[in-house]
Amino acid sequence: MSTRDVALPIIPRSGDPSKTSNRLMRILAQYRPFQGWSSFIFLVFMLLILAESITDAGWVNQPDLPAVIFWAALAGLVMSKARLPALLLHPLGLALGFLVVLWRASVLAEEATGWGRLSELWSRLDVWYEAATNNGLSTDLLPLAIALLALAWLIGYFSSWFVFRNSNPWIAILLSGVAILTNLSFLPEGLAPRFFLFVLFAMLLIVRLTVVQRQREWDTSGMRFELVSGWLTMHSAFWFGILVLIIAVVMPMKVFVSQNLAELWSDVRSPIDSLEEDFARLFSSVSSKKEVNGRFFGKSLPFIGAISFGGEVVFWADTEYPSYWISQTYSEYTSQGWLAGDSRKIEVGPETLPPPRSDSKDRISVEQSLQLNFETDNFLAGGSLDWLSHDAVLETLRPMTFEIDLLDDSSDFLLPTDIQELSAAIREDQEMLPDSFVESYISRFLPPDLVLNEVRYGTDVETGSDFLEGLTLERKAAVASEIVSWRFARRLQRNEPYSMVSFVSLATDEDLREADTDYNHFITDHYLQLPATLPQRVRDMAADLTAGTDNPLDKAVLIQNYLRSDVFTYDQENVVAPPRAADGVDYFLFETKLGYSDYFASAMTVMMRAVGVPTRMAAGYAPGEYDEEIGMRIVRDHDSHGWTQVYFPQYGWIDFEPTPRWAMHDRRLVTGPGSGLLSDRGGSVFSGDESDYVDPTSVESLFGRAIGADGFNLRTTFPFDIVIVLIRSGMALGSAAVLWFILFLVWNWNLRGLSAVEKAYTQMARLGAIAGVARRPDQTPLDYAAALGRAVEDVGTPASRIAWAYSGMRYAGPGERRNDGEAPKDDSDDMGKEWRHIRGPLLSQAIRRLMPGGQRTE
Repeated sequence: MSTRDVALPIIPRSGDPSKTSNRLMRILAQYRPFQGWSSFIFLVFMLLILAESITDAGWVNQPDLPAVIFWAALAGLVMSKARLPALLLHPLGLALGFLVVLWRASVLAEEATGWGRLSELWSRLDVWYEAATNNGLSTDLLPLAIALLALAWLIGYFSSWFVFRNSNPWIAILLSGVAILTNLSFLPEGLAPRFFLFVLFAMLLIVRLTVVQRQREWDTSGMRFELVSGWLTMHSAFWFGILVLIIAVVMPMKVFVSQNLAELWSDVRSPIDSLEEDFARLFSSVSSKKEVNGRFFGKSLPFIGAISFGGEVVFWADTEYPSYWISQTYSEYTSQGWLAGDSRKIEVGPETLPPPRSDSKDRISVEQSLQLNFETDNFLAGGSLDWLSHDAVLETLRPMTFEIDLLDDSSDFLLPTDIQELSAAIREDQEMLPDSFVESYISRFLPPDLVLNEVRYGTDVETGSDFLEGLTLERKAAVASEIVSWRFARRLQRNEPYSMVSFVSLATDEDLREADTDYNHFITDHYLQLPATLPQRVRDMAADLTAGTDNPLDKAVLIQNYLRSDVFTYDQENVVAPPRAADGVDYFLFETKLGYSDYFASAMTVMMRAVGVPTRMAAGYAPGEYDEEIGMRIVRDHDSHGWTQVYFPQYGWIDFEPTPRWAMHDRRLVTGPGSGLLSDRGGSVFSGDESDYVDPTSVESLFGRAIGADGFNLRTTFPFDIVIVLIRSGMALGSAAVLWFILFLVWNWNLRGLSAVEKAYTQMARLGAIAGVARRPDQTPLDYAAALGRAVEDVGTPASRIAWAYSGMRYAGPGERRNDGEAPKDDSDDMGKEWRHIRGPLLSQAIRRLMPGGQRTE
């Protein structure tokens, strides 16, 4: 009869404080999984570390993510106990998760109360979905919060399900491991220790489930399994895990990657890059948590809040023209910020020139050279690119397409003026269109810069006859491609210089004032675009500011000067992002009047478009500060900048500076050391010794400048880069020291507290096993010593003496210890001497055995 059969129930007395405790214990016992509650605890700690790492990252205002992932794990445990098919249980678990996510997400809908929260939730998701499906821009982080809550539930639920339904920890570790590594990859290194804690609990979970599986196997075979054995295994696993994590933390790591492998990985990763661009577009207000080298710009430029910089050097530039350094230009304005527009890629390089431009009046060729302070594939251009020393990929704007609804003209106001006139004319003549060859007829009707892509027909329900419903037109590509983005074909190494030839403008204000306004339609299609949601007061302000002017230059100067006036305040630290429903430019112009270059340049660009002048938003870096000591411009991260470019026919894009506290752009050459106009293409401004252009703050540069050009120089004295050699040598020595320390700990494991004889015999057995002579369970110490003597020369006698001493200590009674001269006494000096005699030969044998092709000892 079992203990359970004879145990009597203990009925608590009324008011007995143990009543609640007993009830809880009964519930825990009833629902206890056979894997044990310890498995659930390890799993929950592992999941909570993941949840806390995401919460501490601060991606969104997350409503209690750890609680959601805990309840998900508990739900997975309960579902796994149910004796029903998984196909019936999972819909129930997912439905429960949907309700939990909906409940927690509704907390973020702060602008409503009660059931109105659900309505606001749905409305914001609908707006976000429209932006996602129409290549729009969104700064609303509610969808991201919902996605994180949903992922937390899925990871917690399925991790717990597989652990307690199948005793499989690997699904849980895979799901949560990918999640935490993905999260930590975007965070500073200071948060990386979270991962080590995660690994520790993952190891404990694996060991615990392995013990459980072995216990069930033993129970099935009728073998007795002591509970203490399982906990002893967990104890050992815990300390082993701690040791492994300590080693992982202290070991220095330097990854050397093949250039070919890096390029292959870049190709494989290209689809992921596209997803990252979409993520940046749809969650554009998510701020970067990781320190990055400089600020580079993607395909979207949202209106965000405060920004800050540390003053780090981004690059050095050798140029006689104080260029703005362009990273990305933007053509499409939305109330949330800017988008780059649809583009296609072209490849350029030293032997493949960029497409020529026709709008280069009063422009000259200037060679410019840059040296970036970090490894990157980002490329900064100093003007209209004409030649480049490295292979690169440029992105140019695609021609726009236009949808014309011949049955409804309510959306015509969104079309360019010439397309509006064309659609009205086609509607008027629709009755005169022939029944056949309609495409040919309409194509002849189109102006030369438009192409008919599609003719859409509808069917009359009553008569069954077809009728013309709509058209799709496409603008022909411009002769001169509009380059909007620049990127190297491969990553440039830190301090690797590159050169380019740029067409820079020397046009005077008088030249630009007299420029014509005959814009081609490709330019106006892209650079007069404004959303229908733009508040009218922005258009009215632009019209009022430019009243009485008859040319684009004066309009630009008036708007620029207004934005640079005391009406507005330049500030980076106290800027608040515009409300979700507000227009960014309108909010800046009429509400805050406070911002940095992104806001000032956006305001000028939008107002210039509102008065009919093609304009675009440019982002990159300001010219930087000229350093006479090195004869180059130093550009720092706080030179990150946005500005306005206005298009002038024949002259091209001209830079304007609407941001106060930044110098007005000067379209003149600046004479300086190392500068000069190009007489012909080719060569490099980096003439002479490249060491002149290394980081001026680097160790190498400091040594060179301190000692002088004619004295000792690190680069010229040695035929190799001594700094790199010293760094790598130091890393190698440090790694060797750490490895020696680890081996020392492993070798001396469990030796403390042993007598000299026991220690000598244990060390002999360990080194003998490495040398290929492991002690068998059926061998006595003397048999093992004899085996060592047969396998390795010169170790037989000292090994036998150690074995005699060990046998006497191990097996003889207190009064039977040997002292006949054949074996040494339990003396540290004697045992140390015998150990030193056998250590060398055994170590030599171990090394020979471990070498490739080494002889194995039987």
